[in-house]
Amino acid sequence: MENEFEFIKNKLKPLTFSKKEARGLSDDCALFENIKDLVVSVDSSIEGVHVPEGTDIAVQARRAVLRSISDLATFGSSPICAFIAMSLPSSFEQQDFDKVADGLKKAFLEYDIFLAGGDITTHNGLPIFSVTVFGDNANKELGRNKSKPGDLIVVSGPIGDSFLGLELLNKNLKSSSLEDKNLIKKFLIPEPKIELGKNIKSFATSIIDISDGVLSELNHLCKNSGVGSEVYIRDIPFSSYAKKYITSNLYNYKDLLCGGDDYELLYTIDPKDKKLIDENSFIIGKINSKNKISIYLEDGNIIDINDGILGYKHF
Repeated sequence: MENEFEFIKNKLKPLTFSKKEARGLSDDCALFENIKDLVVSVDSSIEGVHVPEGTDIAVQARRAVLRSISDLATFGSSPICAFIAMSLPSSFEQQDFDKVADGLKKAFLEYDIFLAGGDITTHNGLPIFSVTVFGDNANKELGRNKSKPGDLIVVSGPIGDSFLGLELLNKNLKSSSLEDKNLIKKFLIPEPKIELGKNIKSFATSIIDISDGVLSELNHLCKNSGVGSEVYIRDIPFSSYAKKYITSNLYNYKDLLCGGDDYELLYTIDPKDKKLIDENSFIIGKINSKNKISIYLEDGNIIDINDGILGYKHF
């Protein structure tokens, strides 16, 4: 059976019929230049797959929108609207539908977007949200395929907190710690980097949002650009919360780098533009021509991680 990426390449990519707007299915968005540089992206959120079973339905609805618009940041685009197809449990009562509306409203107000259409069905299963988002003023030159040797690799914020939050939820730990609550919030309520995307779209050479894990996304950038990379553990931003879990040996660096759901931006820049990155972004390595990813530990040892699982696999 083909894996996810083979299925995209072998079966789905031919269905684009080489239309340039589809960008070979290699980027986070389609791009329509003749409609004010419109970008479109779609994501699904399924209870029991993308969030633990039992997650509050208002949180699920809000999160489904937030994680979808994160893709728009990779083109420096401004979100306009969303189309949402919802398959909701037939057991839902009025209060449940009200919660869905409340969750959506919070996301829409936060990013000044509106519901433009969609579909609602009920079924004998768990909630499913399929969200299609539209954005404008995109930079058509962006994507995943223009990183070049010598470029610096940048992340827009702390890595691994969302993974730890999900771990806490999955283990159903009743922690009253403010730190643990913040980790859980980081997972449940993503913060797509829309404004940052707008700010860096004029100088970033490649961008991807971190949904499946830093190493997985870096692998996408490298493969699409035909390059390799080297990453330095000492330079990766881990929060004080995450460091506590690492030093306690409950989790290791690779767990956090492959965990996913950070919804930070991973991007590359020419070294001459180093001064343009903001104070919340961190340079974690550089692009090279070796066609592999090497992780440099704090002691100088190198881990070649190319043969392992680099992040979340959809199937």
